[in-house]
Amino acid sequence: MATRSGVLMIGILLAATGASAQSASALSASQALKAILFRPEGGRTGALSENSSAALYGLLLGETTTFPTGTSAGGFTWTFDDTLRVPIRRSRSFGPMFAERPFTTGKGKLNVGTAFQHTTFASVGGRKLTDLESSVTYGNGNAEIYRSNSSLEVQIDRTIVSATYGLRERVDFAALVPFGSARVSGFAANYQREGNVVTTGRTDYDGSSFGLGDILLRTKVALMASDGFDAAAAVDIRLPTGDPDKLMGTGFTQARVMFIGGTVIGSVNPHVNVGYTFGGEGMVFGADNRWAGSFGDPELLRRQPSEEFNYTAGVDIAATSRVTIAGDVIGRVVRNSATMDHHDDEGAPVRQIFLVVTPGTVHLLLGAAGAKVSVGGSWLLTGTVLFPLNDNGIKPGVSPVIGFERAF
Repeated sequence: MATRSGVLMIGILLAATGASAQSASALSASQALKAILFRPEGGRTGALSENSSAALYGLLLGETTTFPTGTSAGGFTWTFDDTLRVPIRRSRSFGPMFAERPFTTGKGKLNVGTAFQHTTFASVGGRKLTDLESSVTYGNGNAEIYRSNSSLEVQIDRTIVSATYGLRERVDFAALVPFGSARVSGFAANYQREGNVVTTGRTDYDGSSFGLGDILLRTKVALMASDGFDAAAAVDIRLPTGDPDKLMGTGFTQARVMFIGGTVIGSVNPHVNVGYTFGGEGMVFGADNRWAGSFGDPELLRRQPSEEFNYTAGVDIAATSRVTIAGDVIGRVVRNSATMDHHDDEGAPVRQIFLVVTPGTVHLLLGAAGAKVSVGGSWLLTGTVLFPLNDNGIKPGVSPVIGFERAF
């Protein structure tokens, strides 16, 4: 790790002395991310200080590796009819895309699926990731200007393979195995004007990583079933099988307990999930010294996954016997995290622009809308889009998800 850091620092310092754009050698996704963001003390590349760069890196790592994936519950759920002595479909709907429903698969029944998910990240604190800036401007006219910029593009492509098996009539066991790639590209640049002397520099970076993500294991138990309401409980274990240095995993084991509720009203199936995720201290900061200097900010002492309060609410509707449409609101209240806000002293004698790091709780909110279509027998084609409903945290772009499911 020390060797990698040394190489990275040398690359940044060399870039700061260049007056024209140049390309960095092949890097991993995390190395490219750090190089684009980090502005070393006295250096002139990267828009962020070491402290704020570490905070933004921690936020990106946390949100890319724990970004919501599709449900493990299969589209076909079964119950045993004691009168007919055969299994029958529990619901006409094929279920939601990003929520669990209280119905179990059925004893001895197996659902397998695969989904491809493409995610990009757009902004932080109302500032586009492609236009991050740290600058000081003194006076007007022939003012002294010291500006560092970072332009960052983050792309995560994941393939999630899932399987759910009915251990008993009311007990399911599921596994979700994600793997894929992370790509980070962009540049770090500087502009300095002192009188009539202008100095510029820019370095372009492009890094990518491939690998296995954090495997999720889930046990779901049906608690009650009635004409008016169905309920279940689930326990998730997220295993640290993904490499954080590849932006593939958190590096820590996490556990989530979840209550699942729902009902059936004809062809309409409202559902709700409420849970809590354990297994990490979150982002632990030192003293808040942001106003001790022009660009002071709290030091990130250590980073772990954050505990979260999770909720999902929505509805899935059996539009026809072969088509189900669904929509969800997905909420994550992330403890011991941080917000980053854009600060601009526009109009002041000394204008300063930078990102302000504020430790605290962050409420992330996403929407999901999509459909499941029966394409013959026990095959389902699924298509969904995820989209942000607020600007908190690292705001993602619209994320398409497509996949197949098969019941056995």
